[in-house]
Amino acid sequence: MSSLPQTFPHHRLDAYRVALEAMVGVNVLARGIPRGHRSIADQMKRSSTAVVALIAEGANRRGAGEKRQRFTEARGEAGETAAWLEILVVLELAEEAHVAPTAHLLSRVAAMLTRLIQRNA
Repeated sequence: MSSLPQTFPHHRLDAYRVALEAMVGVNVLARGIPRGHRSIADQMKRSSTAVVALIAEGANRRGAGEKRQRFTEARGEAGETAAWLEILVVLELAEEAHVAPTAHLLSRVAAMLTRLIQRNA
């Protein structure tokens, strides 16, 4: 990970750390996507980056409603990223064995976000 100061509220969230790990996995997979399918790589990277950014934004909001909204959006982006990973496998652009670890991380993030949403209900 980064050696940047870990001083913000999102640094205390496991969901944030796991989302960063998933984002790295998505970027590794995106590098292997052939030229004719670069739009898939771009969309996949955008949605995985949005998960991380929305978790950070939600954690740094003060109101429960604002937190819940950002965490809900992050969960949606995690689902979108997982769908892109499935698309890679279905289109035979990546092997399931290579995609599975990142998909598992996204599943963990979604579960953690569900708990954060419930906590801020």
